[in-house]
Amino acid sequence: MADKETVIGPETRISGEVRGEEDLIVRGHIDGKVQLTQTLTVEKGATVQADVDVRHLLIAGTVVGTMVASESVKLASTARVVGDLASPRVMMEAGAAYRGRVDMGDIAAARAAVSSRAVQRPAASEKSTTRPAPPRMATPAKAVVVGKAAAPVAPATRPVTPAVAGAPGPASPPAFPRVAGAMGSMTPAWAKKKIRRR
Repeated sequence: MADKETVIGPETRISGEVRGEEDLIVRGHIDGKVQLTQTLTVEKGATVQADVDVRHLLIAGTVVGTMVASESVKLASTARVVGDLASPRVMMEAGAAYRGRVDMGDIAAARAAVSSRAVQRPAASEKSTTRPAPPRMATPAKAVVVGKAAAPVAPATRPVTPAVAGAPGPASPPAFPRVAGAMGSMTPAWAKKKIRRR
């Protein structure tokens, strides 16, 4: 550990890029990118949601992002880590939770991948600001008037199925019979009498 260290308190939230040449102890929240020449310590209860490039990485809290440590990484039993990890030495205590890939080979390539991804990230955020047009909704068809009676016409997007006596009901409401000119055979008797009187 270096002689100097910086502490981010539990009530402090930093959003952006953090660079330094001394140890950093996080008890609060960092969102963005962390690049140090020394040790990053994420204590229990702290959250780091960032791409990390440090010398030593000690995690007892939560880290989400791509992590590169040039010398070593240690995950305590309370650590919760999600992301890809690259370091020549990785130590994990019982109880630590980790999801991602571990690369213990070429650290320089992993560091270059993290820096190139950071450059591409603003372009992706610009694309997300332009939203596509919402899909057009089908408008229901209007009733067609034939003679004196109006027959409802079903929308083109949903097929009309006539109701069958004794069969279980369909998921959609039953369709009404179409009327052409005069009333059909399913017309009640009182309606037929009124037509005859006219």
